[in-house]
Amino acid sequence: MSSQANVVRLDALVEFAARALFESHGLTLGEAQDETSRLPDDHDIAASIGFTAPQVQGAILMTTRKDLVARAWPRELRHREPSEREVCDWAGELVNQLLGRVKNALVPFGLTLEQSTPTVVIGKHVHRAPPSTNVARRYFFETSVGSLLIYFDAAMAKGLTFSLDMSVRPGPEGDVHLF
Repeated sequence: MSSQANVVRLDALVEFAARALFESHGLTLGEAQDETSRLPDDHDIAASIGFTAPQVQGAILMTTRKDLVARAWPRELRHREPSEREVCDWAGELVNQLLGRVKNALVPFGLTLEQSTPTVVIGKHVHRAPPSTNVARRYFFETSVGSLLIYFDAAMAKGLTFSLDMSVRPGPEGDVHLF
């Protein structure tokens, strides 16, 4: 499998994970815009989480607006408005859940990622610095309440291929694994 085939498969996995995550919190993501789409200038929150495995290391970064994160606030807590601190915590949890979904989707391809703790920053106009990895993907989505950018940056080992191993199945979403 070529590195371009890896990118196509990775794009499908990340987009599916993002859609499923935000849909589970009541937000529908529009069609992913291509890499040439404009960069929004109103994003005021960013959440990032790193990952590592023997053949790949990188991070997922999500930028958006605090009000979009608040809109995705858990249903059971929607009886009140979240504080800014809670919005920041929730942004970190969203990027953590996103990586968890991507991680789960990569298990059948023989990749087992370890993840770090999320980091969240707020500011007037947050965006990613130019990537320095050999895989740098950008996923731009519009929603009914604003836009969302997800970046997947990774240093992947030369020759790494996403070959499906039908004998390996990820656990169901939400399963707890102790090790």
